[in-house]
Amino acid sequence: MEEAQADKHEHKKELGRLRDEFVDPETLKGLYIEPYLQDRNPADVMQEDLLAAARQPAFERINEFFQGSLPLEKDGRHQMFILSDAGMGKTSLLLMIKLMHLTSFWPPGHNCALLKLGDDTLERVQALPNKGETVLLLDALDEDPQAWKRIRDRLLDLLRASEDFRRVIVSSRTQFFPEMESDRLGRPEIKVLSGYHCPVLYLAPFTDVQVQEFIHRKLSLNWYHYLRFQAGQIKKDREKAVCLLEHMQDLRMRPMLLQHIDKLLVAECRQDWNAYTVYEALVAEWLDREVRKLREQHDQQRVPERKELFHACLRIAEQMERGGGDRRIISEESLQQLIQADENIAWLEKFELGGRSLLNRNSDRAFRFSHYTIQEFLLAWGLVNKQLVDKEPLRATDQLVRFIDLADGIAEYFDQIILPEAFDPIAYVRRYKASWPVPLQIQHRLRNGDTGPEMVLLPGGRFRMGDIQGDGDKDEQPMHEVELDSVVIGRYPVTFAEYDIFCEIAERRKPDDEGWGRGQRPVINISWQDATAYCVWLTRETGLTYRLPTEAEWEYACRAGSEFSWCFGDDEKHLGEHAWYTENSGKKTYPVGTKKPNAWGLHDMHGNVWEWCGDWYGEKYYADCQRQGTVKTPPGPVKGEGRVIRGGSWHDTPQYVRCSLRDRYFPGDLIKGIGFRVVFSPAAGS
Repeated sequence: MEEAQADKHEHKKELGRLRDEFVDPETLKGLYIEPYLQDRNPADVMQEDLLAAARQPAFERINEFFQGSLPLEKDGRHQMFILSDAGMGKTSLLLMIKLMHLTSFWPPGHNCALLKLGDDTLERVQALPNKGETVLLLDALDEDPQAWKRIRDRLLDLLRASEDFRRVIVSSRTQFFPEMESDRLGRPEIKVLSGYHCPVLYLAPFTDVQVQEFIHRKLSLNWYHYLRFQAGQIKKDREKAVCLLEHMQDLRMRPMLLQHIDKLLVAECRQDWNAYTVYEALVAEWLDREVRKLREQHDQQRVPERKELFHACLRIAEQMERGGGDRRIISEESLQQLIQADENIAWLEKFELGGRSLLNRNSDRAFRFSHYTIQEFLLAWGLVNKQLVDKEPLRATDQLVRFIDLADGIAEYFDQIILPEAFDPIAYVRRYKASWPVPLQIQHRLRNGDTGPEMVLLPGGRFRMGDIQGDGDKDEQPMHEVELDSVVIGRYPVTFAEYDIFCEIAERRKPDDEGWGRGQRPVINISWQDATAYCVWLTRETGLTYRLPTEAEWEYACRAGSEFSWCFGDDEKHLGEHAWYTENSGKKTYPVGTKKPNAWGLHDMHGNVWEWCGDWYGEKYYADCQRQGTVKTPPGPVKGEGRVIRGGSWHDTPQYVRCSLRDRYFPGDLIKGIGFRVVFSPAAGS
């Protein structure tokens, strides 16, 4: 009897700890929908390829992982990582596994420990008994202060500290996690952790069926609602929720936002939503509700307005972020210090906490927001609206970057944020189909260990394409407006050194260098088909879809935001600083990068060698574009007289190396004045 009482006491104590560190387990259990796990990042999987992503019910897949004993070889195969975007349910999944341990669903003799990653994790892990029969769950690597700017070292520490446990699961946001690659046997491994073969799975977005099931649970309709004449309103609320979610795109697939869908029922159904506006509406509705309650309870006092309470929450969010230690909570002592500076913060202590509230309090009376994304939204709002107290740069998460980008564009805020070590702009652009606002240098490694072409991520945008000055050739008219997505383009034309690697591996004939030398000189005497074959090979080597630039992409990259004859201006006397052409070349090519780059850091866009583009040449193509108004990502004509070349070469006059000058050759032609540079589209995935 005493043993049963002790077990019951420990059970209750553990539930209280989970409630303090995570969320209320009882509330979670009533609403939980089992997600799917898949072996590929959802951001890299097109809708029609979902079946190829090997989806499996989460508990079924995890149960398979739990089977078997502790492996003798400690190479990470018993230590799994589960990744997803913010608000997709990583913490909830681990918490449900822990709840199974606290019930009869867990096999006897085995233990389960769930910890939030933080400064004291290694000590807590070391202190756990019976490691060989314990499943260890470690939550939120992306929120771990010990992982900031030292992700590789932290991962090694965690893997070594947990290697004696029966099984280990670590959760993290995908964007925070290091890049994956294949080892020599084709097995996936974490790029910075060579030798470890930890399984990595991704939480799949909810399906439409799961979304519907969640709505029916959240807005439940029971027999007693009919007796109270509430059934009609609940049915209307369900219809309104479905309508709202239809306009939220992929946001509707996030369990965290579905959890609060009832708060958005007062919003306009047809509004176009994004993550920033959804969170703005969530926080506004929550604070409006709290203000109404406070006025009912304190009708003799002045209750702060919603705006004042919003700023009180912002102060708390900033203190959490900058206070050191656990960035998710603010202690009672720190809270009282803030109240002395802003008396409105004291009203937060009178809020109805728990349940539907976005602000909660643990048993130590420390405040925390119901989800970290609430804190990130408040910080983004404060940064964009210049309402942060401390002017030091913020440590940015991927979600904070996204909130800022949606609110005001990210370009003006790079000096006010510090990006994490693992932040990947290419993954960001691909995940959100967004544009990256500043040029950024990128270089990928080939399978043999060599490096591929040096690339630059360019911002998307609009530009005027064609002969702006009015003194060009007929086929440069009419000028027309083009809108392009972000694109990643070679900093230089492809060199002989880079192309020769391709020839050796693919056993192709190396092109003639005309006796001028190879190495870092731009490759010449290659046809359009040769250039395309190089792109196909580079795609296989890197997993990214390389291709030749479209004519529009090429001119956009060449102009680099300018509208002059040349990227630097209209004064021909400065051309020699930027280009090898007839007056300074001595009738030969030169190593790439020996002349000044344009404003986006791209070299040799004028002269040295012409560059193949992917488009067919169409003399009247520009007129067709102009009739469409602003042309979005034009692919070029469907057929033509030859393939477009751009940029001019070593043997051309200034007129022929202008930004807008067009020419063409047949795809099979080998010309000693033509080379190429490559691009890939970050939004297209691998």
